[in-house]
Amino acid sequence: MTLSRSAIFAGLALACLLGDAQAKSRYQGPVIDMHLHAYEDDIPAALCIPWITQFPAWDTREAWDDLWIKAMVEPPCDDPIPAASPVNDALLKATVAAMEERHVIGVLSGAPDETRRWRDAAPERFLPSLEFRIGRDDQTPEDIRALLETGDFVALGEISNQYGGIAPDDERMAPFWALAEELDIPVAIHMGDGTVGTAYLAFPGASDYRAKLSNPYLLEEVLIRHPRLRVSVMHYGAPLVDEMIAMLAAHPQLYIDIGGMQWYYPRAFFYEHLRKFVDAGFGKRIMFGSDQGEWPGVIGPAIDIIDEAPFLTKEQKADIFYNNAARFLRLNEEEIEAHHEMAE
Repeated sequence: MTLSRSAIFAGLALACLLGDAQAKSRYQGPVIDMHLHAYEDDIPAALCIPWITQFPAWDTREAWDDLWIKAMVEPPCDDPIPAASPVNDALLKATVAAMEERHVIGVLSGAPDETRRWRDAAPERFLPSLEFRIGRDDQTPEDIRALLETGDFVALGEISNQYGGIAPDDERMAPFWALAEELDIPVAIHMGDGTVGTAYLAFPGASDYRAKLSNPYLLEEVLIRHPRLRVSVMHYGAPLVDEMIAMLAAHPQLYIDIGGMQWYYPRAFFYEHLRKFVDAGFGKRIMFGSDQGEWPGVIGPAIDIIDEAPFLTKEQKADIFYNNAARFLRLNEEEIEAHHEMAE
């Protein structure tokens, strides 16, 4: 069948209109990334999107460590995202470059001295947060208090106790929750997916990971005991979305951080999660997070996946990318104005 010239021109005009409409719906403002890391490990590995499909089904005659490492070193996709080495500050520089390109300001977790160093390298980009795990880190509540009272850290987190097999309501966490409430400092806790087969990896801090600790209900008694806590659930308890929705309804002070789940899962499956939260009425408590780790090249795709969600309005994107985190962190008007000026 041969198309007439008028039909061709009509098709081109429609394509231009659709392209213009899509461009107009794209988010152009600043982004607060609630989930950045200042890592010090050198990992020569690459990342496929979606990450969960990068790993094979496990033939248990082989060591899972070997299969996992092979999947990361020889990624089974056409355009893997390479890791950036911390050597010569390559990871820091690549993270800053990705942030500048997409107008990102990031809450940066890691060891105290390392997050301070990154902040000093790009003070307009990083808001340091204090990473913490019981059993791995030796800090006492008094140690954490002393660090937080320096004013160098905007939050306590990532609390990665799930990798140590420790639930949010474990009694060992009680003094830390109380401290965060007393100091009125926000807390970010990992609850949700780790890498595929985490518990079977021989890496330090991996074998104690348990999926059952993703259950958002494990946070409920903590919130009841400490009602003035500001808590962000990193990874939103994925994939337990219904449980997380119940918690958001029961506890209006609770927020969630997307935390890399947009590139962990296939896009259609992640969109089901995101749409469910929005349709349930919680668009004002969803915060963007890239979880860039060793792969700063994932920041752009992490933003695009949210920006391209066909069911989000421009206003909902602005809330997820910036407004909700600004409210959660209690940024002042001067800080908010400066961030918007950076994005112009």
